[in-house]
Amino acid sequence: MIAAAAGLTGLLCVAVSINLDRILKAARFLPARAAETLATLLLVVSSALALIPQSTRLLGLELLIVVVPMLVITVRSQLNHRRHNRADPLLWTVSRMAGTAAATVPCTVAGFLLALHGGGGFYWLAPAALLGTVGAVYNAWVLLVEIVR
Repeated sequence: MIAAAAGLTGLLCVAVSINLDRILKAARFLPARAAETLATLLLVVSSALALIPQSTRLLGLELLIVVVPMLVITVRSQLNHRRHNRADPLLWTVSRMAGTAAATVPCTVAGFLLALHGGGGFYWLAPAALLGTVGAVYNAWVLLVEIVR
């Protein structure tokens, strides 16, 4: 997963650099979407914290330290954008939210379950990493291909 996230980070950098003018001029949410995609990939990489021998409670706290600020910042940014740009198609907002929520929601659940010894926390890390990768691929596709249309 770490190698996949690293490869996708490279793809994201290429996508942004190729379409930088279009990203900056076309829509106000695209630079934020690129940042959210990068943050999602970093969140996928943070699932590697599970490889470190440590208590599950500490792992849960580490995951929460990574995911909660990301969740708060991205949700606030997305809702702010939607509030100020009601004319934009709802699908844009929904797809943007789904791309980040796919990773942040399961990771938040995993962090709380691990920190509170609730059981099943590790089972939530797999969807966080897998769905985060899928969301990042989708967002990279939007930034690389869909913006040109």
